[in-house]
Order: sequence, then structure tokens, then C-alpha cells
Amino acid sequence: MATATAAETIDRVCEPVQQLSRSWIMAKSTNAYGVELGFATGVQFWIVGRAGVLGSCPVEVAAAAIAFEPVEEVRRAWLAVPAGLTHHDVALHYRDRITGWGERVFADVDPDTLGVIDTLGRRVVEAAPAAVGALFTGWRGLPPPVALPGRAALTIHLIRELRGAAHIAAILACGLTPLDAILAAPHPPPRTGPAYAERMGYRGPFRDPAEVREQRLEAERLTAAIMVPYFSTLDAAELARFGELVETVGHLAV
Repeated sequence: MATATAAETIDRVCEPVQQLSRSWIMAKSTNAYGVELGFATGVQFWIVGRAGVLGSCPVEVAAAAIAFEPVEEVRRAWLAVPAGLTHHDVALHYRDRITGWGERVFADVDPDTLGVIDTLGRRVVEAAPAAVGALFTGWRGLPPPVALPGRAALTIHLIRELRGAAHIAAILACGLTPLDAILAAPHPPPRTGPAYAERMGYRGPFRDPAEVREQRLEAERLTAAIMVPYFSTLDAAELARFGELVETVGHLAV
């Protein structure tokens, strides 16, 4: 029987979880739905959809929870909530985009595979304390759908929010700002460097990313270390199985 450590599994599922979540975040249908609701752009829908679990809090609170988006970008989105909707309503709409994506894309996936991903993934996210992060905790509190494909997609999103919360803590612990983290992100272009920061709404001049490259790599290691106790709620065989199955469905990312 295959076995794995928590650290090995965290490393194994990181990229598939990111790829899957980017699939519904960047889907043309998701952006179009946000515009149909009344937002100017799909990005505004994403900002309010993600942070709307906090309710109609001050802009600065929403921006702090998201961390990596410029405050002014969050402000524009936060103040653009369509008439008749609350921020929390928008979060529910966004949840439904995630679960709807799962119902379409995971429709032909073996139910046993999705069941294991959902069950084991939920055990990981339930093991984490609420103090890990406000957005993670808010999303964890949203009711999941009954249909298994949608549930599995939402559970994958929760794993992503767990990592996101851990990453914010790690970035700060390493003496970095969120902008530093974007400039020196260890990703292939275009998701790194000054051009990426400008695309997100930041304005230069920017520091040389090389100045904080080592701290940024340490933040990646610390992010994973923060999550180890929560993944450790699974035994070695469960960890191996979870990693294998998330990697398997990760190939469905578009």
C-alpha cells in the first residue's frame, strides 16, 4: 500500500489545486456571469465573490483578508455591488459558479474518486483552526451542495483557501509585504515580476525582486510547514491516496 507524509502530499497537491481553481476563476462563463449580475468586470465579481463571506465589512477589512490585491482595486469592486445584492449574496453566487463548474467538469469522474477527495479534503480543512484566516473560515462555513461533483470542487477550493491563509502568514513572518511576494513569486512568467504587479493594479517604481528572492522561497517552505498539522489528520495511506486522486483530477484543469 502506498504511503506519504503530510509534507509530501502538500507539495503534491499544490499545483493541481491551483490549476483547478484557476480554471473556474478564469473561465469566460464565470466572468460573464459576474457582468450579468451587474459588475463592470469579472475581476470585480471575483474580488467580492471571494471576500463576500466576510459580509458588508469596511473595504480595508476585505482588502486585508485578500492581502494580495491593491486596496484601490478592492475598493472599486466593493463599492460596485449591484443593487439588490449584499456582499454575502455575491459570495453565494460565486460559490455556485465553483460548484457548477464541478458539476460540469467532474460529471464523468468516478464517484468513488470524488467521494474520497471530498471526504479526506474535508477532514483536512476541518482540522484547521478558524484563526488560520478569515476568508478560509468564511468559505468553510458556507453550506456545500448535495451533488458530489460540486461538493468535490468546493472542497478543492477550501484547500486553496487554506493554503492562501497559510501563505499570508508565511509572507509576513518572512518580513515581506504582499507586493514583495508578487514581485518575487517563484512562478513562470507572466505570474511574477513588475509586469505582473502592474497587471494586478500596483504602480511602480518597484524594488528589484532579487532583493527578496531568498525570503520569498523561504515563505513557500513556511507556507507548507504551517499546513502540515492539518494534513496530518490523515494517516500515511490516506495522504498518499488523497495526493494521487487530486493529481488525477488535476488533469481536467483548463
